[in-house]
Amino acid sequence: MLKSTLAEFKTIIGQGVALVDFDVSWCAPCRIQEIIIASLARRFSGRAAILILDLDHNSQLAGIKQIKNVPTLILFKERKEVTRFIGLQSEETLSRAIEDALR
Repeated sequence: MLKSTLAEFKTIIGQGVALVDFDVSWCAPCRIQEIIIASLARRFSGRAAILILDLDHNSQLAGIKQIKNVPTLILFKERKEVTRFIGLQSEETLSRAIEDALR
């Protein structure tokens, strides 16, 4: 699962390690980030949840999580924010962060 709803987001971040890509449909860097996110989802299938949350449809969450720029990626472990990335990130950077959180 990549594109998620707010309800799915709330459930998934409480179950181990989850990387959430907060984006909007009109953002060009977000479209590029989605390709990387899809690759990470395949790579970490069964080990970490990788999902995309569209802030156009979940704008209240942007305020709650203090997201001011997109894409913003947040790595959660058992519902707690481990690290935050702002702007387009490489697969290597995100992969390393996920591996560290899984340890």
